[in-house]
Amino acid sequence: MKPTTISFSFRRLALAQLAATIVAAVVWGSGVMLGGFGMQIALEGVSQIGVLLVISFVFLVLFGPSRERPVATAATLWSATSFVRFLASLGASSLLYYAAQFGVRPLLFSFLLTAVLLLICETRVIAHDISNISTLTKE
Repeated sequence: MKPTTISFSFRRLALAQLAATIVAAVVWGSGVMLGGFGMQIALEGVSQIGVLLVISFVFLVLFGPSRERPVATAATLWSATSFVRFLASLGASSLLYYAAQFGVRPLLFSFLLTAVLLLICETRVIAHDISNISTLTKE
């Protein structure tokens, strides 16, 4: 019996990542400005968010979501890719901290905000695609 295969939409995943980072930048910027922390803190957080977006796009290309894979393999590979992306993002954050001399707190909180939103948005897209496959196989 041939296993059920799936491919994810590159466009939908890229748009989910873009939407997550835009929401993170808006929430971060407005929170910093309303809290009166200043433009420097806002720029540090937004630069962190930009780094996460670039790393997310790079790992999305490496993941190759449009390739047909068995469902379990695709879901496992996406989880592993997300974990490695998280580690790579931490490495890039360390570079921002040491090379650009940004503050720890803005980098930490903007990183966590963006990482959580990225996972939520990507999971919604992937869960939607997997649930569509499960309804197709029942028919």
